[in-house]
Amino acid sequence: MTAYVVIDLNVADAEGFQQYVDGVTPLIEKAGARNVLIDSNALVLEGDWAPSTLVVHEFASKAAVREFWDSPEYQPFKELRRKYSTVQVVVGETA
Repeated sequence: MTAYVVIDLNVADAEGFQQYVDGVTPLIEKAGARNVLIDSNALVLEGDWAPSTLVVHEFASKAAVREFWDSPEYQPFKELRRKYSTVQVVVGETA
């Protein structure tokens, strides 16, 4: 079952955040996942959620997301992400 990581991303420092992107992209690929979209102009059809930047990653499963999220390799990048941005992250899995 495919899992999608949906991220509401608000970057405070674009130059600093680029360090995160440069480092985490190969880790995402190594995990067998892919970046589905990055949209800084998401269309809100209803409700008051208006993400600054909407990001979606595709993983093989929720278990694969958790393995990536908790991996020792990703931990320093989490700290880097937190330094230069704020996020809301949810994961959903297809039936």
